[in-house]
Amino acid sequence: MDFNDPALEHLVNKITTALHENNREEAARYMDIIIEEYPEVANILMNSIEFQTLMAENEEIAENESHALVDEDIIKPGGSMEIDEERIINDMNAMLDIEPTTAQEFIQKGTVLTITEQFEDALDCFDKALELDPNNLSALISKGNTYELMDNYEEASKVYDLVMETEVSDIYDLMSKGYVLENHQRFDDALKTYNKALKSDKNNSNILFLKGSCLIKLQKNKEAIATLDECIERYSDNPYETIFELENAYHNKGVALHAIEEDDEALEAFSLALGINPNYHYTYYEIGIIQEDREKYESALKNYEKFLEFDNTDSEVVEAKERVEKFI
Repeated sequence: MDFNDPALEHLVNKITTALHENNREEAARYMDIIIEEYPEVANILMNSIEFQTLMAENEEIAENESHALVDEDIIKPGGSMEIDEERIINDMNAMLDIEPTTAQEFIQKGTVLTITEQFEDALDCFDKALELDPNNLSALISKGNTYELMDNYEEASKVYDLVMETEVSDIYDLMSKGYVLENHQRFDDALKTYNKALKSDKNNSNILFLKGSCLIKLQKNKEAIATLDECIERYSDNPYETIFELENAYHNKGVALHAIEEDDEALEAFSLALGINPNYHYTYYEIGIIQEDREKYESALKNYEKFLEFDNTDSEVVEAKERVEKFI
């Protein structure tokens, strides 16, 4: 599933990772956060094909393990989530019964209508919210997402153009706007947006992370390294406060260091990323590139193979593996 809210995307990625690792308690914990912070989205997620597939795989693993457990000791996959889903559906039905009077109420009702695939009515709600508050970024992004669900990408693109041109001042609106700008390859504009957000909160680790990653795309690598160092210094492992994982910041710092040929420092950053999360497989590819550049082909091959244990469909890494095999 694709989202235009970086905090929400982070939480969805956490759930996906937890389910891949058969960690149902962790998945439920992050789902609880989504239910609390993004109640309208939770039902979309729980009924998405991707999520249901992961849950089915997770349940199969649980069943295979259950013979070694006493029934009462078995964690029933998705149990707490199903209860929460029922509560969400009841809340959504109540939302459909109200007659909105504020922009926020129109957005909430429109989101519920989107979930229930009443797309035209949802768009009407978002339009009414925008009549009350023409610069409401949530209404615009929700409207764009609804058009995408309708496969009407032309209209979605027009709405996102409005998102990118809308003047906002709230720090989280600025973060979301910058994220949309990045998704549309407007990196200079995204950087300006992140800098504007940092004027309001210069120590915000989320904005520092997004700015550092954006600077890498602009090939401003030394500035990216300094920004990511600030981000790492201010990192918090509280999911309410931080939308990225610490290994992401170290990984991106390593990418920037490699770009300016500071490969020893890059390897150190990559090692720190893997020390935090050995399953962050993108880092194995970056290490492999450095080892290949140094003509350490066997080491490069091991790192490419390690990446492919997690994702054997990445054609770039498959090609890299085949390339170094010819040198060995």
